[in-house]
Amino acid sequence: MGITMSPQEYATAFRLLAASATHPQNIHQIVTERLLPGLPVRPTLLDVGAGAGSVAERLAPLFDSLTLLEPNPEQSARFRHEKAKVLPVSLEGFDSQDRYDLVVCSHVMYHVPVSEWGGFIDRLLGFVRPGGTCLMVMAAARGPTYEMCREFSDTLFFSEHIATELRRKQLPHEPIATMSGFAANTFEEMETLCRFLVLEGCFTADQLADLSPDAWRSLDARIRAHAERCRQPDGTYRLAQDEDVILIPR
Repeated sequence: MGITMSPQEYATAFRLLAASATHPQNIHQIVTERLLPGLPVRPTLLDVGAGAGSVAERLAPLFDSLTLLEPNPEQSARFRHEKAKVLPVSLEGFDSQDRYDLVVCSHVMYHVPVSEWGGFIDRLLGFVRPGGTCLMVMAAARGPTYEMCREFSDTLFFSEHIATELRRKQLPHEPIATMSGFAANTFEEMETLCRFLVLEGCFTADQLADLSPDAWRSLDARIRAHAERCRQPDGTYRLAQDEDVILIPR
């Protein structure tokens, strides 16, 4: 039997991701320090691939209205805010004449085929009001999480690839290096999180199905070894992740 994740393991991984990742705070700090002085009196926000709404919740005090696009209703089911409307659609399915002062796309590009990145970025920018900004976030090709994933795959894409695409399109942009990461209280939780990052990020379903029993055992052991290395002096577990926030002015 191959290495798979149960619904309970998926739920644990998503809970840890949502609870411990610090990219919402990083985004809030950058928007406050870099973009807030140039925003109009009643600024608007579009959050593409909003997930559970953690980024939008952080940014809500800075904006007059928020529109969240999240095609998976289970992800956004618990998000409620008086300024916000949540639409169960992807960017491709979003049909609106509205334009926004800030368009956020955080940790979404992993799910977009690289061959479609150019068109996806064009569509993001199409919803940015002149004078506004598109803000993209993606894991960077450096740091502990990158090193772990590179052990299992050398075909992954990171923030540097977005910058390459932006240069190809001759679009002005500014990458800002930030630090995020994931925390867990027990080894079992960190192992589940590492399994999620490796199995979901480094392999296709077909690749996992083709593994021999010996390869499955070896993969599982390597994931456990990574989880063990995340142990902190206080007994908790921490896996740091370098990320880039990329600002694209319109």
